[in-house]
Amino acid sequence: MKKFYAMAIAALFAGTVSAQQIQPMAKTKAQDLRVTGQNAQSQAQTDREVFWSNDFSQASDWTIGDAYSQGLTQFVDGLDWQIGNVEPTGFAPIPALTSTTAANGIALVDSDLFGGEEGGTGIENCWIQTAQPIDCSTHPYVSISFETYYRMWDGGNSDGNEYCLIEVSTDGVNWPSLTTFEVSDSPNNRWELWPTMQTQDPVNNPTYFTFDISSAAGGESTVWIRFRWKGTWGYAWMIDDVQLFDTPEDDIRIDAVTYTDYNNTGIYEYGVIPFGQLFEMQFRSDFTNQGVFDQTNTVMDVTVNGTNVGTSDPITLAYATSDSAIVMGYTPPAQGGPYTVDYTISSDGMEESPENNTLSQEFRVSQWKFGRDNNSFTGVFPGDGTSEWISAPIYQIFNDATIYAVDVAFMEGSVAGTEVIASLRDIDSETFDPLVQSSEQEIVESLLNDGEAAPVWHTFVLEEPVDVFAGDFVMPAIEHYGGTNVQIGESRNAPIQTSFVYGAFPTFDWYYTTDVPMVRLNFDPNAQISTGLTNVGAAEFSLGQNFPNPAEDATRIAYTLENAQRVSIEVFDITGKLVIAQEEGLRPAGEHVIDLSIAKLSAGTYSYTVTAGESKLSRKMMVK
Repeated sequence: MKKFYAMAIAALFAGTVSAQQIQPMAKTKAQDLRVTGQNAQSQAQTDREVFWSNDFSQASDWTIGDAYSQGLTQFVDGLDWQIGNVEPTGFAPIPALTSTTAANGIALVDSDLFGGEEGGTGIENCWIQTAQPIDCSTHPYVSISFETYYRMWDGGNSDGNEYCLIEVSTDGVNWPSLTTFEVSDSPNNRWELWPTMQTQDPVNNPTYFTFDISSAAGGESTVWIRFRWKGTWGYAWMIDDVQLFDTPEDDIRIDAVTYTDYNNTGIYEYGVIPFGQLFEMQFRSDFTNQGVFDQTNTVMDVTVNGTNVGTSDPITLAYATSDSAIVMGYTPPAQGGPYTVDYTISSDGMEESPENNTLSQEFRVSQWKFGRDNNSFTGVFPGDGTSEWISAPIYQIFNDATIYAVDVAFMEGSVAGTEVIASLRDIDSETFDPLVQSSEQEIVESLLNDGEAAPVWHTFVLEEPVDVFAGDFVMPAIEHYGGTNVQIGESRNAPIQTSFVYGAFPTFDWYYTTDVPMVRLNFDPNAQISTGLTNVGAAEFSLGQNFPNPAEDATRIAYTLENAQRVSIEVFDITGKLVIAQEEGLRPAGEHVIDLSIAKLSAGTYSYTVTAGESKLSRKMMVK
């Protein structure tokens, strides 16, 4: 099944390594649930003198075509571009394009919708092109810019079979061949948007592209533009706000920035970093020469809260090329507050669009809190009312520490009084088994987030502190088992296979998500349960969470007696029907374990109640 895989889990790295060497844990299979954009900031459209533009508010400005209708029956029939107020609606839809003028229409090819749930093997080959020619006769150097969003599936294995192309014709009849797709096959009138993209690579929404198309359009009196898609059961590609303008002489555009350079360091971007986990940052920017001239002595300057922290080595940025720069050697001080990072690209040239030479990011330093979110909301999970789930991002540990609690941002729509549990889970186990957890707590409505104001964080104190060491990977989780609706916030986009959820998506299993769940680590030794969260009762004995959980075939349940008691266990399904009853007999004071066979239970959510003398305690469990 495309895009939705059950997961087999394997930790690839073990032992202690330095911060710059930490590598992400990977999973060989996964389901991707959603994506909103990438961590780093990206450039927007630039104000300039434009001689032709189109915002897709009039579908008649474009014509739609496909290779099958041209007699090329080796390609599929029936997939067409759409123009108007449209968005992806396939089996695994990506978010709609958030372009400048998206409200009045965009262009979309929805390969996922065309393939359906089961997909297909046919090769898709379709396009939109300008209905009328564009006069470029007084423009010897022509550039095209547009806002776009795309997600690569490519068979799930980066097979090199998906292409997003721009093509140019000077008569509307003679175009690059419909049966070829490489730029090298039509080097003067074909451009590819993402030639090095891999499956599931994050993409900014929107992404701003500029290509110099002077080789095909410069000085021509009639120019047609075509956007062409080729693939097999992909996600979707969207386009808006197309502009043609005179290629400037000197114009460098900074494209994207990051303060950890994850692709090279393996370090996630953390929006909140505690004093004890500060690490040396690696600032990186990617930039493009949009001008006609080569740009000599191109450098990146990085400032943090207005103070310069480094300048990259100078390079010459050739015409119509892209490159990157890196600055290292900065570690934030152990001083709380926001930190603004400004990245600026400059060269010897007389920059014609200085407004696109700078991008900024922000992170925070806190005494105790460790968060992958950036203290703001981009969405809600699970968002569809799903009532049985676990959500857990992975954290990297840079220095030895002790974890005392887990913080979670719950969202409006969660039902007050619903019981939830926080835990730390074992990333080395096949099913992310819990290592330690909090007591069950009830949600109070007054502490829910509306997604607009700064987040309110609920603190779940763990039943016992957990020591972690440099090089460890840690997975804090929030767990909700059935009955009523509970939703938590989502924040910035995450690298794939670094944040996980468990639930029926569509069947009960672990899946990865490319949005960061708003679940944090808390290193405060004096952490207390947040005001408004109340403990769900106590008894004369303590009851642990079943292990493993989720489980199949068999599970174990630990409990501790203060005094000798006669013990029994009952298991109920989500409707309240008794499905297992088991007598344990008289047990002495101390720690005990119940071995429970669940092989005959169907996948889903259950509750188990352990009775010790006159006292009872209950917990939820999930069966695969």
